[in-house]
Amino acid sequence: MSGKPVLGYWDLRGLAEPIRYLLHYSAVDFADKRYVFTDVDAWKSVDKPSLGLDFPNLPYYIDGDTKLTQSLTILRYLARKHGLAARDEPRQARQELVEQQVLDVRQGFVTNILMNKDYESKRADYLAATLEPQLDLLVKYLGDKQWLIGGQLSYVDFLAYDVLDWLKRFTPDTIGKYQTIGQYLDRFEALPAIKAYQKSPQHKAWPIFGPRASWGAVQM
Repeated sequence: MSGKPVLGYWDLRGLAEPIRYLLHYSAVDFADKRYVFTDVDAWKSVDKPSLGLDFPNLPYYIDGDTKLTQSLTILRYLARKHGLAARDEPRQARQELVEQQVLDVRQGFVTNILMNKDYESKRADYLAATLEPQLDLLVKYLGDKQWLIGGQLSYVDFLAYDVLDWLKRFTPDTIGKYQTIGQYLDRFEALPAIKAYQKSPQHKAWPIFGPRASWGAVQM
């Protein structure tokens, strides 16, 4: 391992991209360790048993003696460290609320689309019965707030942006109906550090998911 903090994950977006966004936004000089599916032994047989992780998994984050897995644990840890977490109890409650709602949106997409080999036949039902009601609630909640907990950017915005970007790529017509969401995505992408990262060779917009996914998957 180098002297830099190391984020380890597959060579795709998946669960690690919100963490990458947060690290770039916070100007952390880190090693973006990416494993490829054509050489899974580099993770499973070499690094997984040897890195000293309590619960070996991907993604992992190692910074000196700090060794973490679980994507949300890493995201929350880095948010506290870099001032991207709510600072008072009312905002903390709002932060936890919207975090869980974003995870519900993500899980709805995973369940109905990514894990469904026949997802095209389910697309219309998913959009009408699941996604659009979730987006209606999100738009109502966001209102005229700049970010999801108010005027302060927090880790839930990094999480929400990535999920909403998945959805924009999957169903641009649906996301296009929601001006509030479009403006929110534009605001996030306009942050100078995010804009620089997305224009850099380090950023890979595609693939989003591993080879088991029915859409957005890495090609083997």
